[in-house]
Amino acid sequence: MSAVACRALGVSESWFYKWRDRPPARRGDRRARLAAAVGKVFDESGGTCGSPRIGIELREQGWQVSDNTIA
Repeated sequence: MSAVACRALGVSESWFYKWRDRPPARRGDRRARLAAAVGKVFDESGGTCGSPRIGIELREQGWQVSDNTIA
């Protein structure tokens, strides 16, 4: 299946496997941790907090993040 996808995308199979097996980038890792933190604050609020309130909570926890990123 990957050979067909690689041909459709115009990339070599060796590039695909190299890309697939690489460790996650720092930005992707931070985004994943941030998404988990946002979800935790949102769930703890019973689903009532919006991005401004979640931003306040996360900044109190030490995150450097904007409300727009959270939204």
